[in-house]
Amino acid sequence: MIKKVDIAHAGQSSEEALILLETAISTAKNEHNVVAVKVVHGLGSGRVAEKVRAWAKEQEGRFTAVIPGENYDTFNKSAVDMRSELSNKEDRDFNNRNPGITIFWL
Repeated sequence: MIKKVDIAHAGQSSEEALILLETAISTAKNEHNVVAVKVVHGLGSGRVAEKVRAWAKEQEGRFTAVIPGENYDTFNKSAVDMRSELSNKEDRDFNNRNPGITIFWL
């Protein structure tokens, strides 16, 4: 399954969002049926999205793949491969080029 985590809260700093992100990823890695984590960071000013994606680059090798929402589609091999591991493939963000999310394939 894909675990959805919303870290886009008004008035929250990007540092607070990264703490929520790290906690969600660590928790999801311990859940046996979670294949990926969909992080909803929104767009807003763009600071949280930038921090999430910069953090993902710093974590290189920790994840099978990190898929920006705007690339979460049938043309992205990592997205297709990750989705092949899912029992429930329904996801309204797939093929919708949503820049307000990032998928972490564990």
